[in-house]
Amino acid sequence: MNKIRIAYILSSTTPNGGATKAFRSFLRLLMMRGIEPLIVLPDKKDIYEDFNAMGIPLFVSTYRAATFPYLRTTKDYVMFLPRLMARLFVNHRASHRLTGWLRNKQVDIIHTNVSVTDIGFKASRRLDIPHVYHIREYADLIDMHYIPSKKRFYRQLEAKDSYSICITRDIQNYYHQAGKPTSRVIYDGVMPRRKLELLSFTEREPFFLYAGRLELTKGLDILLEAYLKYKETREKTLPLYVAGGISSKPFYNQIHQYVSDNDLTEHVHFMGEVSDLESYMQRAGALIIPSRHEGFGLCMPEAMFNGCLCIGNDVGGIHEQLENGLQTEGKEIALRYNTTEELTRLITEVTDRHFTFYDAMRQRAFHAVNTLYSAEANAENIYQFYQDILQS
Repeated sequence: MNKIRIAYILSSTTPNGGATKAFRSFLRLLMMRGIEPLIVLPDKKDIYEDFNAMGIPLFVSTYRAATFPYLRTTKDYVMFLPRLMARLFVNHRASHRLTGWLRNKQVDIIHTNVSVTDIGFKASRRLDIPHVYHIREYADLIDMHYIPSKKRFYRQLEAKDSYSICITRDIQNYYHQAGKPTSRVIYDGVMPRRKLELLSFTEREPFFLYAGRLELTKGLDILLEAYLKYKETREKTLPLYVAGGISSKPFYNQIHQYVSDNDLTEHVHFMGEVSDLESYMQRAGALIIPSRHEGFGLCMPEAMFNGCLCIGNDVGGIHEQLENGLQTEGKEIALRYNTTEELTRLITEVTDRHFTFYDAMRQRAFHAVNTLYSAEANAENIYQFYQDILQS
């Protein structure tokens, strides 16, 4: 088996982010196929120790996203220029340090795990090594604007020996990469393939679950608006558990104020980062995904792998997953909505029906994600793409 050395550039060491989960899902399987990884990280927190314990060569250098700083508060406007200059400086330094570290490592490909970090691309140009952008986000639609412009990112994608993995067809279309031999659609791998009989589909507890970062694009404010309408028209309500870290402090303060102002404190439970999220998915009556924009929506197939009913906003990667499931199974694999009113109606229906009413839908969902989004399928497709790049 020929060894292939891949340098992976990660944007964060946070263990519960979708990009990190997806990366860890395929890493071990690729190593079993003969991939020798080197991993580049922005700090020595959280997952650093996990990779270090695996004996993987690690390089740490402070760097930030190659996007403009956020402008959300008065302080953000005041600090915009200093933050921008600091970001440009640390990224410039990190790309040069990375180039020096990789120079004698005989790396075959540099693979950047997101589209908004560019130090790997810059190092690949200096070292004449193929580069892969793993495009997971709609960037500008979630307030991440490429420095100095999106056109520059397009030029990087069109450069010699530059390739892209897009996590959905919609992402690929959005970045104008559809039909190009340098780009592949490879769906994220969520979990290893499972046997249906290992899951319980009827033992549910009466609560709704939200799992995602607390920021505007994830749509928790929309969910709370729908939940308030649901509460105001009923005597029997199910609580909402909110699992996720704070990405935007102003947004977090806004939703907390909304919960307080509308007497939802006893109904909405903020749990922060949850280490045993799977156990909540295995018990929840339904997971709700209200994202305004979603590249893939990893939490939805993750929940489906765990036998959980899903209610999803019919946009972006969520829409694509639902359509894939409909094509694969012949029937819907989740409940979808387009308006806040429709979400309120679905929450109400799930409350009024016994959880077993949705057993057939949850079984279809499990079969669809077990077929389409297994870690094995993801790793195999990435490995084959590496082979094609090196043979081109």
